[in-house]
Amino acid sequence: MIIVTGGAGFIGSNIVKELNRRGRSDILIVDDLKDGQNYKNLRGLQFIDYQYKDDFLQSIEDDDFDGTDIDAVFHEGACSDTMEYDVNFMMRVNYEYSKSLLHFCLQHRIPFFYASSASTYGSGKHGFREGDECEDALNPYAFSKLAFDRYVRQVMPEAHSQIVGLKYFNVYGPQEHHKGKMASIFYQLYNQINETGKARLFRGWGEINGKP
Repeated sequence: MIIVTGGAGFIGSNIVKELNRRGRSDILIVDDLKDGQNYKNLRGLQFIDYQYKDDFLQSIEDDDFDGTDIDAVFHEGACSDTMEYDVNFMMRVNYEYSKSLLHFCLQHRIPFFYASSASTYGSGKHGFREGDECEDALNPYAFSKLAFDRYVRQVMPEAHSQIVGLKYFNVYGPQEHHKGKMASIFYQLYNQINETGKARLFRGWGEINGKP
């Protein structure tokens, strides 16, 4: 079995789609479908079960999967709203939840692939390398992701199974229709062009190199 958290989301559902293409349908999808839109990403996908994210967390804490043959966990579930400023909420959903899942995978030696973020590099003015000199957090979302990256680096030397953190930079493509204001700029511009015949990148402009 393969577990995909955030499996009804943009990236998660595309992972499930690719797994299906490779002949895998023994997939447990973990998500929260309360917004009434992201379930649409599951239409046409093959999976053996769905579990609400909080119920899944309780299941791994109770070790309900003991004895289950799990080939990998793709952890894509998170609050990705960069305009969410409740830091306690962000840390509970993006940090503590991820820690619980990480330790479950380490305990059972399950390969763990998780979504980090390019936001952990802040403005990027210091480059894009792992380490304090290049990393910064400009909002609570970035802080929660960076905190987990640094936690992973602490436990990595003792790990006996694979851990991979993927830094996503402006990812776009099919299945992001439900993301609203958090959809990629490419998707938003595509909708603008379809609706108005043009794309507006900025509200206005000033002088560039001394010329209006």
